[in-house]
Amino acid sequence: MIATPKPHWPVLVAALVLTGCGKYADDLFCSDAACAWTDAQWMRVQSLANPDAPEPDLSNAYWSSQAARDLGKAFYFDTGFSGAATQTDALGRPSPPARPNIMQADGTQSIKVSCATCHDSTRGGADTTSVPGNVSVGAGWTDVNALTTTNAVYRETPFWNGRVDSLWALNVTVLESNTTMNGNRLALAHRIFDVYQGDYAPIFGPMEAAIGSFPPNGKPKSPLAGTPDGVWEGMARSDQAIVNRVLANWGKAIAAYEYELVSTESPFDAFVRAGWDSDLISGAAKRGARLFVDKAACIDCHSGPMLTDDDFHNIGVAQAGLGVPTTDLCPVAKDDAYACDCVDGPRCAPWGALEGLWRLQNDAGIANWVRSGPYSDDKMDDSRSAYTHRALTTDLKGAWRTPSLRNVALTAPYMHDGSMATLADVVWHYSTGGRGESGERIGDPVAQVKPINLTDDEVSDLVAFLETLTGDPVRASWAQAPK
Repeated sequence: MIATPKPHWPVLVAALVLTGCGKYADDLFCSDAACAWTDAQWMRVQSLANPDAPEPDLSNAYWSSQAARDLGKAFYFDTGFSGAATQTDALGRPSPPARPNIMQADGTQSIKVSCATCHDSTRGGADTTSVPGNVSVGAGWTDVNALTTTNAVYRETPFWNGRVDSLWALNVTVLESNTTMNGNRLALAHRIFDVYQGDYAPIFGPMEAAIGSFPPNGKPKSPLAGTPDGVWEGMARSDQAIVNRVLANWGKAIAAYEYELVSTESPFDAFVRAGWDSDLISGAAKRGARLFVDKAACIDCHSGPMLTDDDFHNIGVAQAGLGVPTTDLCPVAKDDAYACDCVDGPRCAPWGALEGLWRLQNDAGIANWVRSGPYSDDKMDDSRSAYTHRALTTDLKGAWRTPSLRNVALTAPYMHDGSMATLADVVWHYSTGGRGESGERIGDPVAQVKPINLTDDEVSDLVAFLETLTGDPVRASWAQAPK
């Protein structure tokens, strides 16, 4: 066992006289029983630190292009790709008021939001603008708390429910969602043609002149989308392909930019490099780290240097909060509405990963954007195949992705429904096994979610550890809007 020697009492008394209470005193009173590391514990702690650079995305040939990253940054902050407010929720029902429409010079209305509106790179990539904040609000009300864009390039599959298999596909999906940007691919193609063609062409090739003659607005029909009926469907397949390619490249440029939104160098990483006996984090944080890899067993799911297993688990979080759908709101699918069916499924938003994976495998609207699809730059990329070919098993019902814990102190609220306001709330959820929380629970929680009865001090120690995971800020030149 690696152990911290006990200081002599005269030393302790002198230290307290000189320093009073606080971090140093806390460290001095950290006894062998509280502060000793076994070899196994320290090895597990070491496994959580100092991540490598994110891996290349083979489906996006432009991921490392500096020009693509620069253009992607411009796209990320551009509010001109969004559409008008729908004031509907993820089930197509009227929602509370969303972001207000703003009249444009051409007489149209727009909510004027960008990727940066709901993903502030100066605040860990979290959504700090939605009200009341448990779920994100754009053109309407989404059904989940927005995941961060900082360190998003480390995720194997985006979205809480895993319904796409690349970061660029996420961007494409968000553009046209009726609850987020509510943009449309024809308007996007026109904006890039009119505003960005000089920057776009050297990266992706010349834009087709025919784009200038395409209809100004349109996207595939959707009962929730609010697009003019038949505009997109009335276009020639070859013209649709031109627009789809521009849309895919827009998503890839933003994904390339997101390779610059990396924040990994934290006090915890420095502590692990220095060694178990360093004082680069507090005694409370050290105790919390040991709880994380031992008694609290957080490492079971929050493993590896990004503190996530990139998998999906049912951890007993209830569907609760404004905008969060429950199964009774979606009993049976209707012919003229979003195919939401929580009786027979699997298209049931509250089911989480079970619905998300079904959509990835079966939704024609997603098929264009998968790694094996027509707009991938490496159709043989099978790096996500273990997930994309996964069977639709009952353990995915009510399961949501395991988020990374890096920068977690910056990204409240927590859980997929934003139902937990503080890190202490999250730790108490695991400590009590979710007992006493209200709301509808979907499926069966994993066996690990059971009361572990942490003390108040242990909860505080775990929070202290989580607070050491805040990395260096994203460089200001990448986190701030173009001038």
